[in-house]
Amino acid sequence: MAYMWKSVIGVILVMVCIHAQALQDLLLPQARHITGVVIDAGGKPVVDARIDHTNDRQQGYQTDSEGRFELDTRAPILIVRKAGFRSELVRTQEATGSTVILQKLSENRGFPTCSNSGQYDGIDGWGASFQFPRILRVKASRPAQDADYGARNYYVETKQGPKGITHGSGPLWSFGTPSDQDVWRSVKYEEATYDVQGQMIIDARGQLPNGNRWRSLGKFGESASYSNIDETTAKILDQFLDGACLKSTPRR
Repeated sequence: MAYMWKSVIGVILVMVCIHAQALQDLLLPQARHITGVVIDAGGKPVVDARIDHTNDRQQGYQTDSEGRFELDTRAPILIVRKAGFRSELVRTQEATGSTVILQKLSENRGFPTCSNSGQYDGIDGWGASFQFPRILRVKASRPAQDADYGARNYYVETKQGPKGITHGSGPLWSFGTPSDQDVWRSVKYEEATYDVQGQMIIDARGQLPNGNRWRSLGKFGESASYSNIDETTAKILDQFLDGACLKSTPRR
């Protein structure tokens, strides 16, 4: 039994090291000093826009009262985001002194609340609020749980085996942002944000160099995402994610 546990721990450590090395391989050889200004379509500064995916674990970055930002980073790509705006990708090798324009989303564009029809799958408890429609070809696994999170998979059967979405929720599950690795590898990127009672929901997606797709729908503590999925399967999973809604709050 002791040998088995040592083997399991060894596999976990190897996987963690491989992931960490993959991130290191994506970083620029040297840090770059990046400055810029973020404005809206009318030329007004966007205050408190977040500069994310900087690889800085110690500090978060935001624009100041004039929409300006400044940082040193080895990250190849940054994402500028603020709730209510369409986020923008910035390639750091081209970013010094750049002007980033955020397009404001429709004032009436909100994240939908689920109906009471009961035709949804999700996670009970752990602060989870995302619900997903039951659609043809997408299967839902049984929910799993640990001391501080709940999770389940939604998947499509393919010739290469099941491929799909991991949905999880819990206080330490997610920051709500897509993974640095997916963002930094993207050759195409698209993202929209929502402000729901002061909480940001991020719906991001991208294309990898091999043509495969990734997508992440998340908020602090909860996410549903897939990565490195072929385009045909990704279209089915996107239909599933496009139907996401927030669990309705019972009336008192």
